[in-house]
Amino acid sequence: MPTPQATTLIDALNGTFGRHSGARASHAKGINVRGTFTPATDAAEIAIPALQLPQPVTARFSIGGGKPGISDKSPTVRGMGLNIGTGPDSWRLAMISAPVFFANSAEQFSAFLAARKPDPDLGGPNPAQVKAFNDANPNTLPHQKHLAETAPCRCYTTERYHSGHAYRFGANAEVFARLLLEPAAGRHGLTEAEMGARSDSFLAEQLEDTLTKGAALWDLKLVHANAQDNTLDPTEPWTGPHAETLLGIIAIEALSDSGDDMVYDPAILPEGVSAPTDAVFPLRSAAYAESYRRRAAQ
Repeated sequence: MPTPQATTLIDALNGTFGRHSGARASHAKGINVRGTFTPATDAAEIAIPALQLPQPVTARFSIGGGKPGISDKSPTVRGMGLNIGTGPDSWRLAMISAPVFFANSAEQFSAFLAARKPDPDLGGPNPAQVKAFNDANPNTLPHQKHLAETAPCRCYTTERYHSGHAYRFGANAEVFARLLLEPAAGRHGLTEAEMGARSDSFLAEQLEDTLTKGAALWDLKLVHANAQDNTLDPTEPWTGPHAETLLGIIAIEALSDSGDDMVYDPAILPEGVSAPTDAVFPLRSAAYAESYRRRAAQ
């Protein structure tokens, strides 16, 4: 049975984006791919047994929001759902192109979406409501600032993807680190003119073209928290120098005609990885399950 809080969160998404048959409540538009993980040779201080050997990878690139027909030109996050390995010790991640989230609690999540619910008289969000929310919730502004100031990626393969959450590593879960997927091809954005010349599904088209020429690669890194970093608030940017640990290489090799039933629930963790301790992470598993229940029933 769905929890009341999960129902409230998915209702908030459906209330802003609509409820669409067979679609995810968030990141509804996406494309499935497959590939491999190759472990690094210098990550001995971080013991994750499942990542010591090459593993198959299932992934899904996506556009933020709950509309399956959303344009790829929309000013929202790009996502990468990632499953490394098979069986009970696989690792699932839900990564986004912004380094921080837009909410740090269930209440703020719902209020953020409610402020952006389309006004039938305006044909879109009411700017006054958005401003009122922003003024009352300044911690959400770094996420919005990143989207406003960062040129949209040329292709899913030229985007950085971030965990937002600070996971815990080490024998006593004493190492806090956010995860980063750093594209080997570099992070490349589009100018406004370049964006205007592309179709509303250009990211999927560009991805298909790119993969015909070879695999797309990312470094999977831990970005270790420094003494000043807040590990309890996924809306707060980390600043200053950070140590990094390379866990391995993610290679996306081809499109996949399967895997759309995959739920990229980040609560599925392998041995050696402990859950983040922020207030958002515990909300996710039940909300993912409720989103899946609704789309499976349609």
